[in-house]
Amino acid sequence: MRWSFASCPLILFLICLGIQSSSSARSNVFKTKNKLNPWNPDKFLSYFQTKRRNTNRENINPKYSPSQHNLMKYKNKPQKGFLTDLLSNSLDIIPSLIPTVMQQVRTVINQPEILPSLARTITKHVMGSARKGDSRVSSAGKEIFKPTPVLIEDAGFHAESHHVLTPDGYILTVHRIINPDLPHVQSRPVVFLQHGILCSSSDWVIGHRSKAFGFLLADAGYDVWLGNFRGNIYSRNHTHLDPDKEDFWQFSWDEMGQFDLPTMLFHVTRYTGQNKLVYVGHSMGTTAFWVMMNRYPEMNSMIQLMVGMAPVAAAAHMYSPIKYIAPVAGPVERVLSMTGQYEFWPRGSLFADISETLCQEVDGRVRRNESVCAITENIIFLIAGFDAPQMNFTLLPEILRHTPAGTSARTLQHFAQGVNSGRFTMFDQGSEKANLQKYGSPVPPEYSLSRVTCPVVLYWGLNDWLAHPTDVAELADGLPRLLASYQVPFPTFNHLDFLWGKTADLLLYHPAIKLINQFGKI
Repeated sequence: MRWSFASCPLILFLICLGIQSSSSARSNVFKTKNKLNPWNPDKFLSYFQTKRRNTNRENINPKYSPSQHNLMKYKNKPQKGFLTDLLSNSLDIIPSLIPTVMQQVRTVINQPEILPSLARTITKHVMGSARKGDSRVSSAGKEIFKPTPVLIEDAGFHAESHHVLTPDGYILTVHRIINPDLPHVQSRPVVFLQHGILCSSSDWVIGHRSKAFGFLLADAGYDVWLGNFRGNIYSRNHTHLDPDKEDFWQFSWDEMGQFDLPTMLFHVTRYTGQNKLVYVGHSMGTTAFWVMMNRYPEMNSMIQLMVGMAPVAAAAHMYSPIKYIAPVAGPVERVLSMTGQYEFWPRGSLFADISETLCQEVDGRVRRNESVCAITENIIFLIAGFDAPQMNFTLLPEILRHTPAGTSARTLQHFAQGVNSGRFTMFDQGSEKANLQKYGSPVPPEYSLSRVTCPVVLYWGLNDWLAHPTDVAELADGLPRLLASYQVPFPTFNHLDFLWGKTADLLLYHPAIKLINQFGKI
């Protein structure tokens, strides 16, 4: 695959922002029907003694006071208008798009066997009859989607699904890997794995038992739990909010750190009887962790070790072309909201289905860099960084059956705010008046990494376009108990290689497990 593919059509990325499937196509296949874990949210809040029920006037960092410079930056920033900004930022990247778009369109046309399946996929969405995300069988009768518990069981483990209720009413699914080959003991040390943006619990268990991180940990003797943030395919449910309505999607990683993570972690410790665990987060799984520790510093005592893979806080130096979208992220989110598009890149969306169709229909006779599946590969490279040597092309169709798994448009907007401001803050409500009403400050309060007092180890990649090494270094400087910050020893290791890199097991997983063993006490 040539480097020109790395500059693949960003326009497709923008399309997936604006052309989401209708509400009938949005996945709710894992809607919870069984009885929830008996857990009173009020007891959860009192357990942490937060006394933070009135969040409107809360300031995470009591020492933080916005400087006059920051206030002026918000007040005096010129407002060009949505269309002007969008055009200005698009012009920066258009020159590299046209040749690649034409090349890949010709690739599709030159493989006529692909066109009927592609036409059926698009027609279903245009006619409003797209699947609801629960189709697991292709037209050829082959099973194409296996949920996380099935992936776990297919690898020879036992799987459990636990449903937990957050204090604000979201119903989350937590998966568990149980190794039947190990001697039965009353309890094992716990490792909790938390996915990043647009991902799910499945990302830790895609691939062979000897390669996937979740399986390697289970074979190493750990009790492995896999979390799912609100809004993805496994946690798209609520006690009274409708996932097809806007109110359900009014969240970002603020709420994931404030509610989702502590809810899931407290459930795991209560269920297993273990009062401590090792936490591993990837990308947004680290962002929400920093938020949680700001909200509930008491939880630092629960964490034996925090392992941050591709860690993210502020993202001022992001190299991904997403940075070109960041300046207009607010208007884009408002436009999407006005048109009823509150969810970003869900399973069952047009783009997700096209990706799955293109990769599903390719066979081994076609060179990968000439296949239609390369369109999707290039979009992944464009967002996360180019690393063909680590890209597991054989595994890619399976990856695209699970990823993207969906999140809120506001979550993407929150990351974009960090790109624009260079600060790690709560969600900017869009105006000084709204921020004053929510936070008691004209600008959103800043999170403090100094409140993360548990032991932390970071792993980062030199070619990570989302968790830029400069941003990781600044993040590391703010952590009071940073034990080590390791560069993965592969020069082009990128953001997604942490999950599916060909040699991630040798470069990252096995060294990380050796480190975890020092804290997990196997």
